[in-house]
Amino acid sequence: MAVLLLTKPTPPQAVANKIREIAPDIRCIERREDADPAEIDAILGWRIRPGYAATLPNLKLVCANAAGVEKLMTPDLPAQVPVTRIVDPLVNLGIAQHVVTMALWHARDFGRYARQQAERAWTRFPVEVATRRVGILGVGAVGATIAQTLAGLGFAPRGWSTRRRPELPFPSFGADELDAFLAESEILVCALPLTPATAGIVDAAMLARLPRGAYFINVARGEHVVEPDLIEAVRSGHMAGAALDVQRNEPMPPDDPLWSVEGISITPHIAGQTRLEIVASQFVEAYRAVQRGEPIPRRVDRARGY
Repeated sequence: MAVLLLTKPTPPQAVANKIREIAPDIRCIERREDADPAEIDAILGWRIRPGYAATLPNLKLVCANAAGVEKLMTPDLPAQVPVTRIVDPLVNLGIAQHVVTMALWHARDFGRYARQQAERAWTRFPVEVATRRVGILGVGAVGATIAQTLAGLGFAPRGWSTRRRPELPFPSFGADELDAFLAESEILVCALPLTPATAGIVDAAMLARLPRGAYFINVARGEHVVEPDLIEAVRSGHMAGAALDVQRNEPMPPDDPLWSVEGISITPHIAGQTRLEIVASQFVEAYRAVQRGEPIPRRVDRARGY
């Protein structure tokens, strides 16, 4: 039996080498074209082509090589096959650092000075200390780390989720308090899991409820955003701009309209990157649990989507 590595853009060979260092008995197949469907009992990756899981009669485990799992849970994935994910404790901090960087870029108007440098203009403007109110959509482990990091630098975070979280050390809002949450979010951060309920949540209606001049940062999934609505909100002047580390089309094609919108910054899904040694060790842990018939660590609730 063997594990099929569908980890690209993370190089499958690099992942295979790390797995072999820990568990040389686990056979790794790095290309789908080289796999006999009957010998695949596990998949480690971030995307399964629809229809492919149904061709694997002995599939016993699907493991995401990162935190997100939505591209693995295809409709044809048999219900009895468990899905697990990788949890790298440093990823949340990396994502928080990315959010802070983008929030400071906006709040301290670094874009203006980048443009001035290109123009060779040495002109000073008043710069206020960054104390903006930052609304965070989703206050799980990632959102909470973002809030903690922002608060340490003088920002005023608040969180929104399906229920209030009074145990958190910052204000939280429940599902029925979305309007109040948005009204005081000068910077809006999306840190939600992608589920049918959250797909397209950042649309024209949501953006219109933000204060004029608000800024949007997305470190979750591109599918959370109705991108034409965001483009219109920025071009109209209602939104000051956005920083998008994730997009609906990844990699973005050269003709994607997001590239040319003044005020929108694009990064290629680099906010949080899981370490290969963590991917390998946690996959092997889950694979061994399946072999021994033990509870699988970091198992995903497939009904909830995370």
